[in-house]
Amino acid sequence: MTLSNSQITQLGDRLRSGDFSEDDLAMLDVFRQTYSEIDELAYQLIQSTLASTMGWTSTKRKRKTQQSIVDKLCRLPQLRLPQMQDIAGCRIVIEGGSQMADSIGGLLTSAFEPHQWKIERKERHAHGYRATHIIAKTGQKFYEIQLRTYAQDVWANTVEGLSDEKNTLKYGGSDQEQEQMSQLQSLAERFAAIDLHAHEVSFEGYQQQIQKAINDVLSN
Repeated sequence: MTLSNSQITQLGDRLRSGDFSEDDLAMLDVFRQTYSEIDELAYQLIQSTLASTMGWTSTKRKRKTQQSIVDKLCRLPQLRLPQMQDIAGCRIVIEGGSQMADSIGGLLTSAFEPHQWKIERKERHAHGYRATHIIAKTGQKFYEIQLRTYAQDVWANTVEGLSDEKNTLKYGGSDQEQEQMSQLQSLAERFAAIDLHAHEVSFEGYQQQIQKAINDVLSN
């Protein structure tokens, strides 16, 4: 099945409204599968670019689930489904802080541009979440590289571990969750300060600073 841009946009509108059918979900899966080629091309380019580079710990491929797509369309009423930038992508975790993330981000940007990909690099700060997102576009498809420092990954995993299935903590739920999120946002600020100077200490020292910040902020 070949889907036109208008069909995909209309599908997104139905998903956002909640008035969708099983056929719409099947169409959404077809749309998700159209990202298979760009997913493979981008991932292999990342692997070859970083093969001889030290200081990154993992890459995790991700394809946005049906529910995640619907949730994002509902949170962002102006977003059109064909313009969603994170349906396909991967996550890279750095063994270090801001300086190392900048270096690896530069390597990746330089690797994509000669292959006629359009690149946009964004520093994401929202609700305590911090990361560098590199959006690579070829044709009408987007691929998102989520680049995290070690501290940013610890923070994100902490929030995920504390969240329920509906993820209400991240987007403001009960009074108790809002208070907890305020603590986590304070922790994110501490982590950001640690990241700026992570290159001045050993990785073990960096990890110790992160653990001390967790103990100081979350034990209050």
